Amino acid sequence: MREDVAAIHAQQQAIGYESVFIEGAAESERYMKRLFSDWCAQGITSVLHEMPGGYANNSLAMVGLAAKAEALGVRIMSGITVKALESDNSGAIAAVITDQGRIECDYAVVAAGPWVRSFWEMLELPMEVGIRNAATGEISEGIPMWIYWSLQEGTLGVDPTLQVTNDGNMPPVIHVDTDAPLHSDQDGRLLTDAMWGIYYKPDFHFGGVQGGAAPFIVDKPASEVAVDPYGPDSPEFVVGPEFAEMWVSALAHCQQRFSGTLPHFKTEPSGGIGAFTPDSFPIFDTMKENCFVIADSNHGYKMIGVGDLVAQTICGSKPDLLNPFRFSRYAEGDLHPVSNSPFPWS
Repeated sequence: MREDVAAIHAQQQAIGYESVFIEGAAESERYMKRLFSDWCAQGITSVLHEMPGGYANNSLAMVGLAAKAEALGVRIMSGITVKALESDNSGAIAAVITDQGRIECDYAVVAAGPWVRSFWEMLELPMEVGIRNAATGEISEGIPMWIYWSLQEGTLGVDPTLQVTNDGNMPPVIHVDTDAPLHSDQDGRLLTDAMWGIYYKPDFHFGGVQGGAAPFIVDKPASEVAVDPYGPDSPEFVVGPEFAEMWVSALAHCQQRFSGTLPHFKTEPSGGIGAFTPDSFPIFDTMKENCFVIADSNHGYKMIGVGDLVAQTICGSKPDLLNPFRFSRYAEGDLHPVSNSPFPWS
C-alpha cells in the first residue's frame, strides 16, 4: 500500500492540502509516539498524517445545517416515504409521489445514501453496467450496479478524553491497515494473520471511543437486502462478540491504554449496510434531464462539501472536481485506482 499512500500525499501537495508522509518502520514508530506515548502497533511502515482532517458530532452538525437551510427559506419535510418518481413525456421528473401525496417539482436531487438503489430503480437506470478495460478496450458486461457491504462499527464505553494526544489535545482519526498478526487482548490467542484494518476516534455523541473494522460483502441478492438497510430487522445491524473482541484487541495492538478494556464495549446496535458502486467511488451526475444523483458509495458524511459543487452544476457551471465521478466512466474505462486496502472506500 506504500505506493498508494505516497500517491495520495503527492496529490494533496499538488492542491495545497497540508499533510505529512512518513516512510520506514522506525521513522513511523517515532512519529506516532510523538503523538501517543503508548503507541505499540507492529508492522507499520508508513504514516500519512492529514493535518486539516477531523470529525464532528454528526447529529449536532445535521441539526445546525438544517437550521441554516431553513433560515434561507428551505422547507424540510421529514417522516415522508418516497414511493415513485413521476415522469412527463420527455422523461423529465414532473413530480415525487410520496405516502403523503404528490409533490410537483422543477428539478429533483437524489441524495439518499444507502437507499440509493430504490431511487435508481425509480429512475429506470441500469441495474447492471459494462466496464471497459482502458488497456485492452474489452468490456466486462453484467457488473452489478450496487454492491452491499456490512459495516462493522462499535463504541468502547470509556471517557472519550482517554484518547487524547501527548499534549492533551483531541487526536485525528486513526486508521490502521496492517498484516501484523492480531492476538486477542483477552487470552492471547491468534485472531488473524491476514491483513486487517480498523479506525477509531473519541466521540462525545456516542460517549466513548467509536470506530470500526473492515466491512464485508453481504452475500445475497440485492432484492433480499432490507428496504431499510439501517432498520432493526437487518441481521447485519447487530454487533456480535467476535467483532467486539477483534476491534478492542486491535485497539490494544495499537495503543497500550486500551488493553483490558473489552468489558467496556457497548453492546447496542451499530454499523449498518452500505450501498457501494462497482468501483466503490461515488457517482455525482445528472442522470435525467432534470435529476441529479448524489450516490456517495458510503463515503457519506465526508462528502458534505459536494452540495456546493452540485448546486453550481445545476445552475449551469461544470466544476472540474466532479468530472472524475461521472457515471460514464464505466463505459469509457476511465476508472479510479483499485484500492489495496481492506477498506473499499480507501
